[in-house]
Amino acid sequence: MKKYPVVTPEEWLLLDSIAAVKHIRKGESFLRYGKVARYSAFVLSGMFKFSILDDEGNEKIVRFGFADDFLANCESYNKKAPSAVSITAMEDAVILRINIKKLQPLYDLHMNLLHVNLQLFQEMTEQQSEHQYILSLKTPLQRYRFLLERRPAIIQKISLTNIARYLYTSREALSRARLFLLDQSRNFCD
Repeated sequence: MKKYPVVTPEEWLLLDSIAAVKHIRKGESFLRYGKVARYSAFVLSGMFKFSILDDEGNEKIVRFGFADDFLANCESYNKKAPSAVSITAMEDAVILRINIKKLQPLYDLHMNLLHVNLQLFQEMTEQQSEHQYILSLKTPLQRYRFLLERRPAIIQKISLTNIARYLYTSREALSRARLFLLDQSRNFCD
């Protein structure tokens, strides 16, 4: 409610009537590869990863979802196509799951809900653009430094292995970058 103050109490009640609180255990999927998306959700607690598989079957993480973030695969839902993205809980989580088919008709009746939908879409687009920018940086050191400076929550909450998958680099290269920055900061403090 704090994040979307434009939504009226009556509209929150309407959303509540089509939503359900779900508990998802660590490692369980909100959406699996190859399944058509039928639900979206707000993360109430926990963390999620949005991942794809490359041609060799290696996992690449394209986005993380934290508390108050939105989980969805709009492309799969809109095209009624199998999802190329898997959305998986990285720790035990609680979500507010919404059937998209029941939500879409409400946009015509409640402009505030449409406004929130557009805001969510904008946030997801910005996250995707930022990830593309990060991947355009040439070295693991530059990519890790970007996260350290602009997305410290990822550094603090996500394992080094999953950060490496997000930065499309090896865990070893990322570990060397992290050690280099740690040594640099120690030398600066001396």
